[in-house]
Amino acid sequence: MGFFFDLVMIGFSIGMVYALIALGISLIYSGLDIVHFAHGELYMFGAFFGLIASQNMYLPYPLALVASMVLTGLMGIVIERVFYRRLTRAGGGYTVEGMGIIICGFGMSIFLQNVAYLIWNPMPRPFPVNFGMPIEIGGILFPRTYLWIVLTALGLMSLLHIFLKKTRLGLAIRAVAHNKEISFLVGINVPLMISLIFGVSCALAAAGGVLTGPINYVQVQMGYLILIKGFAASVVGGFGSLPGAILGGVLVGVVESLGAGYISGNYKDIYAFVMMILVLMIRPSGFLGVQVKLKA
Repeated sequence: MGFFFDLVMIGFSIGMVYALIALGISLIYSGLDIVHFAHGELYMFGAFFGLIASQNMYLPYPLALVASMVLTGLMGIVIERVFYRRLTRAGGGYTVEGMGIIICGFGMSIFLQNVAYLIWNPMPRPFPVNFGMPIEIGGILFPRTYLWIVLTALGLMSLLHIFLKKTRLGLAIRAVAHNKEISFLVGINVPLMISLIFGVSCALAAAGGVLTGPINYVQVQMGYLILIKGFAASVVGGFGSLPGAILGGVLVGVVESLGAGYISGNYKDIYAFVMMILVLMIRPSGFLGVQVKLKA
């Protein structure tokens, strides 16, 4: 049972990172009806920003996390305004313009990877952080690294919930996600809200990159796999549903960890997709999915 709980703990903590990525993907999708395929590269840039802030600027790890989120969020806003704005004005969804944004996202992914190669080269880099000795709870040792991931991710999710539910800016973002034209008619600055959606989503991706940095190497190609895992988590939980993104991320992380521990670690990247296929066969909209609709 101790081995089982260890696997669940590891899967739950990694699943929280998947949930952060899935939250960003779902937030952009709910606002624009598009899947942002460059989201993994922003996760990668966030990890590098956090590494630089920690090692070169000698910031404590929590401040490095915040600095990375701010920088990556601003980077996401710039990308949306410079590269996506003309396409997002025309709308997303199942339209020519929506497909144009998806294709632009693929191009942005390749562009950001090559920029990262030029800046940091392809060599993996360690992200050493001293979290201290493990904590024993009920006879089971919990590494502080995983506890930090879980607590930080839960804190960020709680802040996002409060921001979207309790603030005027969050209510405006939800209104734009529901219907852009009506939001514009009632006086909401729709282009600004779209930029904020991109910025918040990219900041969440950066947080995931910094949180996984101490348990993995930081490298240029770390983004594509996390994008696929985040996409799988979004599908399992329900595409476009923010609570579903959290549930899907945790389920994907736990199933992946249990599969690696009891079946084979060589195929740990497959278990998430097997689960995604099974969920699509049984419940195509995901566990907490909403009905797909074409926005005006």
